[in-house]
Amino acid sequence: MYTSSFRLANLSTFQIKEKYRWPEKETMEDPRRDVEYSKERLPLGQNDNTSSHQKCVPVKDFLLTHLPPCYQDVEMLNLIKSLADISVKIEVKDVDDKRKQFWDYSAQALMLHSKPIDTKTVPGVSYSDVKSASLMKPGSTLTLIDSQMDVNTSDITSSSYLLGSGKVDDVFIRTEADGPCPCHKKCQEWGEIRVLTSAKLLYDDDDAKHFVCTFFYDDDERMDQLKSARGDRIVLRDLKKDVCMFLCVTCDVELVRTLEGMLDKFEQSWENAFDKYANTVKWENERLTVIVFHPNGLRKHISLGKSLTPNVESSEKIIEYDNPTFKGCTGAYVLIPDFNVNDEV
Repeated sequence: MYTSSFRLANLSTFQIKEKYRWPEKETMEDPRRDVEYSKERLPLGQNDNTSSHQKCVPVKDFLLTHLPPCYQDVEMLNLIKSLADISVKIEVKDVDDKRKQFWDYSAQALMLHSKPIDTKTVPGVSYSDVKSASLMKPGSTLTLIDSQMDVNTSDITSSSYLLGSGKVDDVFIRTEADGPCPCHKKCQEWGEIRVLTSAKLLYDDDDAKHFVCTFFYDDDERMDQLKSARGDRIVLRDLKKDVCMFLCVTCDVELVRTLEGMLDKFEQSWENAFDKYANTVKWENERLTVIVFHPNGLRKHISLGKSLTPNVESSEKIIEYDNPTFKGCTGAYVLIPDFNVNDEV
């Protein structure tokens, strides 16, 4: 099985964003209805109101030329595309008062551990363009979770949907020897998919059962390739670090095997990129940051930005970055291609 060897980080600055809620007559059962409802809300491709280095591009249209010149190599393109392969859309249904109270608490708790930063608004982009992340380092390379909250808890009702993003962290194929199949089909063989996202999306195990993860939503013209799995239970949840791992269950064993191959490809792509750039490109010169997420619950996008100058006075290791982000980015991975093993970032 795949074992992650990447460093993680999470956003330490929690900001309540403008609420995103579907009209009561709309549902999210069919992703194509989602696209029809929201397609005019998202500026696609290069946003004219952002800096030249800031881009938000549909994953199927992402090219080498979107990258800074020093990264215009197949190794970097493959790394980003392989991360996109294992990035997922998350829908949370049946929001209730228990979750609303948790969000209010988590906002207060995270603010206690956050240092305020100056922010500015990019026209046409619904979030502040400066985000802050504090680092954890369980591995040898670097990624982080974008967890800017995108809901106004005072307006949440039980009919609301919450949209987020995440990344497949590992997969497991189970048999009857591991216990009974948890779904109603009671298959002799089934799969578990471990997903990494923001702790602010999840409250408890009961909450996890309201999660629906959608895989491979890359192209509006290829809706037939979409796969989905329902949440089952929490594996790890750390509110202070804003990290959550939860398990999805599925009887689609072929989906599990496909994701396992994609995880192997991601790990190999990182190793190839490391070999390419470790002695040729200094990350601190370009400070590239890459986010893969589902903006407004739409098809998958790749957002490019830069890490800003670190705050040398801060006692915590903080990264600030300016990627264009939208509602639906909560829990998405941010890739920092820093291949210097001695770099503390």
